Amino acid sequence: MESQLVLSSIWEDDSLFEVRISGSNSVFAGRADCYTNREEIEQLGKILEKFPTSVKDEFEFKSRSRPDLSYFSISGLCTDRSGHTLLLITIAHIESFTNSRNESYKVNFDLKVEPQAINLFGKQLQRIAVEPLAESEAVLKSAI
Repeated sequence: MESQLVLSSIWEDDSLFEVRISGSNSVFAGRADCYTNREEIEQLGKILEKFPTSVKDEFEFKSRSRPDLSYFSISGLCTDRSGHTLLLITIAHIESFTNSRNESYKVNFDLKVEPQAINLFGKQLQRIAVEPLAESEAVLKSAI
């Protein structure tokens, strides 16, 4: 299992933009289809395109809009004065059914990632935010 994070667009209507996110740190893995909007994905891309700007730089992003829907979150920080970066990832798959047991799975893991890879991932996310559905995907590979 490869250490990476992958995001792609899969569905859209007038007010919702659905993305599929999958990720692994080679020990834990998760995948969820999450509702968000193009503006949120573009904003996350802009943050990541410039992260980190200093060794004290941090960010946090959450796609969650309601407690009964799948979501993902990404937080980032520098781990030392050399600018080594760590991303803290949460992927939660949540589905509610009327006549059966609800599904609720969540995975948390960290990825050590080179700043240049994070910046490229940010550019790829911005592209997903403006392109037609399923045109591209954003892929972030771990440094280790």
